[in-house]
Amino acid sequence: MVAEALRNVRLAQITADAGYDSESNHRFAREEHGLRTIIPAKHGRPSTKPPTGRYRRLMKSRFDRTAYRRRSQVETVMSMIKRRQGAYVRARSHHGRCRDLRLLALAHNVMILWR
Repeated sequence: MVAEALRNVRLAQITADAGYDSESNHRFAREEHGLRTIIPAKHGRPSTKPPTGRYRRLMKSRFDRTAYRRRSQVETVMSMIKRRQGAYVRARSHHGRCRDLRLLALAHNVMILWR
């Protein structure tokens, strides 16, 4: 998914939940694509030992909580849009899907301002 997203947009960092916590995911994003990863190092059994792997240890010692909190805000907005307006777009072409997504975001913002 990361490689496909990088073809369309510029990314500086990736934020994910603990389900994506693996050294290979960190290595792929950081070394192959130059992205900063913000994934909590919680995968595996609870232990007092530091996580294995260079990037997982880095996440454990220098985890950016402020940047990670933004992830929950994005997920909340996506959930609100899906609940109010549906979980998918009807268009079949790429151009039509992009148009539908822009309209969903615009309608969401108007609904928030209306309240």
